[in-house]
Amino acid sequence: MKTKRIGTTALFLLAVGFFLFSGSVQQESAKQLFEKAVHLEETKGDLEKAVEVYKRIVAEFPGERLLAAQSFYHLGLCYEKLGLRDARKAFENVIEAYPDQTTTVKLAREKLAALARGQAAVEKPDTEFKITKVYTDIGRYGYFSPDGKKLALIDQKGNTLNIWLRDIVSGKEVRVLSTPGDLHDCWWSPDSQWIAYMNGTNSVVILPAEGGQPKTIIESAPEVQMGGDYVWPMGWTSDSKKLIAQDSAKGLFAIPVSGGNREEIYRFPDPKKAKERDEWMTLSPNGRLFAIQSTQDGNQDIYVMPAEGGERVRITDDPANDSWPLWSYDGQWLAFDSSRSGRNETWVVRITPDGKPGSQPIQATRGGGGGVWMQDGRIAYKTRKETVHVFVANADGSDEVQLTRSHEWNVVPRWSPDGKNIAFGSNYWEKWKTAVFTVPANGGDEKPLAVGGSFAWSADGRKIAFSAGTLRPPATAKISIIPAEGGEAKELMGYDGALTNLDWSPDARSIAFSYAREKEAKNPIPDSRMGIEDIYIISVNGGLPKRLTQMDKKGFRFTSPRFSPDGKKIAFRSLDYEGFEKGHLSEPIGIYTMDVEGGEPKLVINEFDHWHFCWSPDGQSIIFPKQEKDSLGPYGADRRLYKVSAEGGTPEKLNIMGMMPDFSPDGRKIAYSRLSESGTEFWLIENFLPDKK
Repeated sequence: MKTKRIGTTALFLLAVGFFLFSGSVQQESAKQLFEKAVHLEETKGDLEKAVEVYKRIVAEFPGERLLAAQSFYHLGLCYEKLGLRDARKAFENVIEAYPDQTTTVKLAREKLAALARGQAAVEKPDTEFKITKVYTDIGRYGYFSPDGKKLALIDQKGNTLNIWLRDIVSGKEVRVLSTPGDLHDCWWSPDSQWIAYMNGTNSVVILPAEGGQPKTIIESAPEVQMGGDYVWPMGWTSDSKKLIAQDSAKGLFAIPVSGGNREEIYRFPDPKKAKERDEWMTLSPNGRLFAIQSTQDGNQDIYVMPAEGGERVRITDDPANDSWPLWSYDGQWLAFDSSRSGRNETWVVRITPDGKPGSQPIQATRGGGGGVWMQDGRIAYKTRKETVHVFVANADGSDEVQLTRSHEWNVVPRWSPDGKNIAFGSNYWEKWKTAVFTVPANGGDEKPLAVGGSFAWSADGRKIAFSAGTLRPPATAKISIIPAEGGEAKELMGYDGALTNLDWSPDARSIAFSYAREKEAKNPIPDSRMGIEDIYIISVNGGLPKRLTQMDKKGFRFTSPRFSPDGKKIAFRSLDYEGFEKGHLSEPIGIYTMDVEGGEPKLVINEFDHWHFCWSPDGQSIIFPKQEKDSLGPYGADRRLYKVSAEGGTPEKLNIMGMMPDFSPDGRKIAYSRLSESGTEFWLIENFLPDKK
C-alpha cells in the first residue's frame, strides 16, 4: 500500500468533489482542469503533463484563488519529484501571493521546512542529479542485480510463481523459475550470481541467477507462519558465499550457500527487548560494523555499533521514522528510508571507519523509497502504481459505474442495509495505515470514517464495526464500533493476535471474526489454537469470544466469515496455508457453511482462490471471484464473478470481471472491486553524492 500525504489527499478529494458537481460546459473550468491535473500527477504519474495543466490554471484563472494556490502547491510537489530546484520557488509563491489561503499556505510552509531540514551542506543541487527510468512493466514487480545489468521480474499467477531475468540493455527475458508458491521478498548476491527469496511459508530459497534447481537453505517453523518468531534475510557476505539473516529469537547469523549449519554473528542480549524496539541489523561489507534500526531512544532511528560489541552511535535523529539501513558495497555509506521530506524516500549518510556519521543525511531518491545500492555507487529503486476502484453494476453486469475516484486502493465494498451508502476500505495517508470510508451508492463525496481494517454494518445501518488492531507483529486483535455518520469509536474487544476479517449478524446481536494466535501473545483469546486460524463469534454486549471452527487441521486458516441473510449460518474460507505455499495442498481452497450454533461444516465450492465472497440476498447462492486463466489482464484484473448454490453444485459464470463482491439489499445491483491500472517503474539514480575532497 502506498503512502499518501494528508495535504495531497485532501486536495484530491476537493478536486474530485468539484468534478462531480460541476456543470456541463464546453470549455474546461478551473475545477475540471484541477481534477485532470491531480489525476495526471497522482494516478498516471505523468508529472510533465501535470505541470502543464497546473501552469494553465494559474495563467488562465488568476481569480480562482483557492485553485490557483493549490495549483502552485502541486507544482512544487511535481518539481520536487522531478528533482528540480523550482520546487522551493513554487512553495514560496503560495506563501507570498496567497496569504488568504491559510490551509494551502500551511502545507507549503511544512514542505519548505521539510526541504530545509533535509538539505545538507555537502549536498549537490538537484539539477546535477541524473535519474534514469530503466523500464516499465505492467503487472510484474522486480529487483535490480547489483551489477546493474539485470532485473529479476516476479510474475505471480494464482499459486504459480515465475521469476524472469531481463537484460536491461537488450530487453531479452529468460524465465529462470516456475514453481508453486509465493514470494515475499528477494535478495541478489553481491556478485549477481545468486538470487535468494523468501516464499509464502517464510522459508528462504536460493536460485542460480542463470537458472537451475532452487534450494531451500532456511526452513521455516510452523510458529513463524502464524506470526510468532521470524527469520528474515538481511544481506550477504561480501564474497557472496553466505547469506546473512536475522532470527528474532536469537540474533544475526550466516548460512553458507553450499548448505550447512548456521554461523552465529551476533546474539541479542535481550531478544524480547529487540523485538519491542523493532530492531533490524545489517553487517558492513568488511564485517566490522553493524547498522541497526531501533526505537531505543523513543523514535525510530539508525545506529551503528562495532561488530565485536560496544556502545551504539546514533546516526540519525529526526522526528520522522528512519528505517532499513543498507550498506554501500564499499562500506562508506548507509542508505535508509525516511519520511522526513514529507513522503517515504531513500536517504544516504556517510559512515566513518570508526562507525560515526561523516555527513548530514542526503536525499537520494525522488518519488519512492526502498532504494538499493549498485556496485558502482548508483542507487536503484522502483515506483509502483496500482489503482483498484469500487464499481457498481446491475446483477446481470450491465450499466457498470465506477464509484470511487479519490484514492489508489479501494476495496471490499459493503452495502448499507438501506442500500443508500457503501462502505469500503482505502489507503490512508500514513504508511501501513488503511481506513474505512463511506460513499453514496449513486456517487458522491467519499467520507473517511475511521482508521482500521475489516468492517461491517449493523442491521439498522446506524453503526459500523471495524478492526482497530494491527496485523504487523506484534499483532493486536481489536474490534471497535463507530456511528456510521462519524463520531467516537468504542472498543468492543481487545486481545493479542491477528484479526483478519469480521461480519455483523443480521439480528445485530453478535459479530463473527477470524483470529490467529501468536506464539508470544500475552493476552490471547481463551480457547484459541496455535497453528490454526479460526472463526469466532462475540456478543455486541461484550464477553468472551466463542470459537466456532473445531476442525483439527494444523496449518489451516479459516477466515472471511459471512452471515447468511437469515442469520442461521456462517460461510467461511478454508485454506491449507502451509500446503498452499509448498505447492501441494492437502485439499483445495474452499468455501464452507456451518450453523451459527456450531456443528459440522459443509463444503460449498472448492474452486475459490481469493479472500472475499458474499451471499445473495435470498440466501440461496454464494457469489465468489475466480481467476480466469485465459484473461489478458494483470494479476488482480483477471478475476470473474461466479454464482453457486449455497448447497453446492456447479458454479455459474457471471458477466462481471471483479473481486470482493457484495449484493445490494434488494438484489438488483452488485458492488465489487477491480484493478484498474497497474505498473512498476524501475529507476537508476546517480551523482547524488558529494564530490570527494
